[in-house]
Amino acid sequence: MNETKTTVLASGLDKYFSEFDSTLSLVDDLIRQRKHPAEVLILLCARLDALASDAADQETSNRRTFLGFLNTYGQQGDLFRSVSAGDLYWDLGFHRWRLEGTVREPGRLYRFSSIDDPLLHLLEFSGVPLTLRDCGRLLDSLMRAVQSSFHVRPRQSRSKVLYASTDRVTEELVKGLERTRLRKFVADLPKALEPLLDAKKIGSQLYQRFRCEAIHSAGVRLDHDRFFSDTTLYWEPLYSEFYGSFELVTFPARFLFDCLKSCIQTYRAHLLHKKKLPPAVHFHTFRDVIEHLELLDQTLIAGGGAVRLRYGR
Repeated sequence: MNETKTTVLASGLDKYFSEFDSTLSLVDDLIRQRKHPAEVLILLCARLDALASDAADQETSNRRTFLGFLNTYGQQGDLFRSVSAGDLYWDLGFHRWRLEGTVREPGRLYRFSSIDDPLLHLLEFSGVPLTLRDCGRLLDSLMRAVQSSFHVRPRQSRSKVLYASTDRVTEELVKGLERTRLRKFVADLPKALEPLLDAKKIGSQLYQRFRCEAIHSAGVRLDHDRFFSDTTLYWEPLYSEFYGSFELVTFPARFLFDCLKSCIQTYRAHLLHKKKLPPAVHFHTFRDVIEHLELLDQTLIAGGGAVRLRYGR
């Protein structure tokens, strides 16, 4: 690419990313003033989502788009791909509490909603007999293993880590099961655990509990003081009368603000180096769809095809 085209690209990207300047400025002011936490969360999550959506093709799910962008350009990919042990412990405890509703009779599982899917996958593919007793033993054993190896509850030793890689968590859970009467099922456990561990990754928690809840529900439960004062991830201690105490990963405002800035900087540098723009970025940059087509990344254009008409038409 000649110097003129490089200049055109750089100038176009300046124009595209300047659309995010007002959000950054507004959010920075609100954080300094410690005002409107719900709106701060909505703005930060929505703008991260906007960047991710513009970077992907139209066929990829919102979740995969968001997590893929975050892992690639957030400069903390290892962190976002790590499993939050406290969130895993909570999920196991929650489903253990209502297991009688899930295993209503031997050999049959009941699905309340989509949030049950990772746990149902675990029960089905672990090889454990689908009885209330055996499924209960499995969840009890996994909860003990998580609590033994990681920091998942208030007043536990801080020498235990709060999160770890999928491989490390899987290894500890397998070791825990090997010490029980369910040891003969350990061979199937890693595959059975995959959806559950994926759902409890830190990036997944940001998407599901913060991005989705902030944008698609009335709001996210936040500790006002910590949301504005903390600058790094923290695990909030909580308690349920049904399944005890636990800690869930929480994202303070400044952490998300810095994450958004990092994504903008890293993604801009990537586009300058690649010299190809996704269709959405190209459109917002140049407006005229036929202008500077040599900069368009045509691999991200969704394919078409014949339409199969409904029967009887």
